[in-house]
Amino acid sequence: MGIGITREQRELAEAVRGRLARAVPVEEVRKLLDAPAGDARPPYWDALAEQGLLGVHLGERHGGGSLVELAVVLEEAGRGALPGPYLPSALAAAVLDRAGHAAAGPTGLTGLNELVDAIATGVRTAAVALGPGDLTAVRAPAGWTLDGVAPPVLAGAQADLLVLAARAGEETLWLAVDAADLGVRAHDGADPTRPTAEVAAHGLTVADDRVLAVDPALVPDLAAVLFAAEACGTAARALETAVAHAKVREQFGRPIGQFQAVKHLCADMLVRVEQARALVWDAARAADSERAEVRGLVAALAAAAALDAAFTCAQDCVQILGGIGFTWEHDAHLHLRRALVARQLLGAGDAHRQRAVRLAGAGARRELRLELPGEAEEFRGPAREAAESVRGLDPAAARRALAPTGYAAPHLPPPYGLGAEPVQQLVIQEELRAAGVKVAELGIGTWVVPSLLAYGTREQQERFLLPTLRGDLLWCQLFSEPEAGSDLASLRTRAERTDDGWRITGQKVWTSAAQWADHGILLARTDPEAPKHEGLTYFLVDMKNTPGIDVRPLREITGDALFNEVYFDGAPLPHDAVVGEPGGGWRVARNTLGNERVHMADQLTFDTGLEALLARADGLDGSYRARIGALAAEAHALACIGLRTTMLQVSGLEPGAGASVRKLVQTAHQQKVADLALELLGPAGAAAEGPARRAVHGYLMSRCLTIAGGTTQVQLNVVAERILGLPRD
Repeated sequence: MGIGITREQRELAEAVRGRLARAVPVEEVRKLLDAPAGDARPPYWDALAEQGLLGVHLGERHGGGSLVELAVVLEEAGRGALPGPYLPSALAAAVLDRAGHAAAGPTGLTGLNELVDAIATGVRTAAVALGPGDLTAVRAPAGWTLDGVAPPVLAGAQADLLVLAARAGEETLWLAVDAADLGVRAHDGADPTRPTAEVAAHGLTVADDRVLAVDPALVPDLAAVLFAAEACGTAARALETAVAHAKVREQFGRPIGQFQAVKHLCADMLVRVEQARALVWDAARAADSERAEVRGLVAALAAAAALDAAFTCAQDCVQILGGIGFTWEHDAHLHLRRALVARQLLGAGDAHRQRAVRLAGAGARRELRLELPGEAEEFRGPAREAAESVRGLDPAAARRALAPTGYAAPHLPPPYGLGAEPVQQLVIQEELRAAGVKVAELGIGTWVVPSLLAYGTREQQERFLLPTLRGDLLWCQLFSEPEAGSDLASLRTRAERTDDGWRITGQKVWTSAAQWADHGILLARTDPEAPKHEGLTYFLVDMKNTPGIDVRPLREITGDALFNEVYFDGAPLPHDAVVGEPGGGWRVARNTLGNERVHMADQLTFDTGLEALLARADGLDGSYRARIGALAAEAHALACIGLRTTMLQVSGLEPGAGASVRKLVQTAHQQKVADLALELLGPAGAAAEGPARRAVHGYLMSRCLTIAGGTTQVQLNVVAERILGLPRD
């Protein structure tokens, strides 16, 4: 899944990819590597204008699109390493369009609007200097006099209009200047397919109507978003190239994609790409809908993630390709050069992270809101009535009251839920939140209910479902064993048939809440001769009244005992303890109805741990601020991925890799927050007393996060094999 998530945006991406592949095949791009830098307009330019791609982001006058649609196009341009001034022209048009709206008189049109129209129709090409360099502006009778040299301007030699920054005392002015009035010299660029240029002014007077009335931070913010969008395409192409090579390149008699190190590297590349896409998507949405400081915050987070993703993925692609990736003939260095230049022009990721921390420290926050379709209103009245009926109740009492009505789990089919589709589920969540109602979580019961609905007998459903949904029954999960953690198919606990049912013998471990649970769900091996997954059966265990069960607390590194070892010494279970068919336990265990349940993303994306770090950031050095900025980028990416996933579910589209990426990012993110919070305590953290006690405990407790529910390393294998299609061992 790319930056765009709607059907229309996906169709746009597919169309642009096809058009660029036909109009600018890689063979034509490669010709520019050895060609001298020139100032000619690209031969494909008129076609882009005819297709509306030069003004796709300029509102109703030029197709009705927004900056998100431009980001979709730029991602495809980055994927194809499109040469020439497309990105700089699009950026210039975006800046001029906003300046034109700010300066428009009664007619609604200005000379700046005419420049925008000329760029959108392909009459003019443009480029943007990303800072003033040593360019200065001095007030003159007829405008402003420019002197000096701008910093390197991307594709500046191919532009006939330049948006320049100049220092005017303590202020920075942005001006639109005709290239013919400037000294422009193409550089021997690090990326020969799109070289930078030197742009100089020598006593040039620029009229007042060419001075842009924009917030000084607008141009850097727009540049950050658009360069980041293109960087997503660069990173995605590097990932695709690496994965394709890993599937077919053989070493030691097998594809290198079977080696775990290669799988993990490719999966990590995917994680970087997906985070970058989510952040760019939201930054593009926020560009015109948020205050300047919030716009700057999300633009900085997007640039930090995407520019680094492009640079590191391009490097990792060369690494996976090996020697062939280091050759001039392979295309890998095209994308590495593209990523390199973007990083050099906009700055490395840490600079953007530190800017994000400064803005967040000053109070900037981005609230993510989900806009539901009009059909949502038909569900709002009943949902509000249900929410009001439990207003003021504690979470457990609210669950107990709502469960019989179906509102505690509306995604479930009646009579246990409402059979609610995504929109209705989200309306119910909105109304509960508005009423200040929190509904207690079910814990392991969340896994039990779908399995019983899909595979349980009528008697099992009647006995367990409603009490579980009310919160009257506490469950534990009896899956993991000393020799079978993430690899549950290797479990050894035996279930042997008896005249009265089954006899269970074996050991389970890492079982949360076993000492308090009323019932447990158990996987045991009933057919030792069957293949691993086919010899397992799923049982319901009465933890309070079954003899032969010994629950022993397992003390963790924190000193607490939240987990347990559970020993079964010939524990008897009745025939009706089996859920589904004997030998079919793996299918039952994997059934969670996950696709039917929809969650509303958190509106505020920074949790309390990160907020505490942001509050301390002002007094810290740059390296610490950069680390906090990286955590802020991860936190916002997680929230954006969650929102994107929900929006896709509402639209009836597949959510893609979001869930897998969130699991990998979130657990490591929580560990890093806890680690940094403790580190900042310095020597006080060694005592583990007073305020430090909680930080030490939080750090130690966080170490389980990348183990529980499947280790990070196993999850990386799963992502590499199931999402990227790399071969299994």
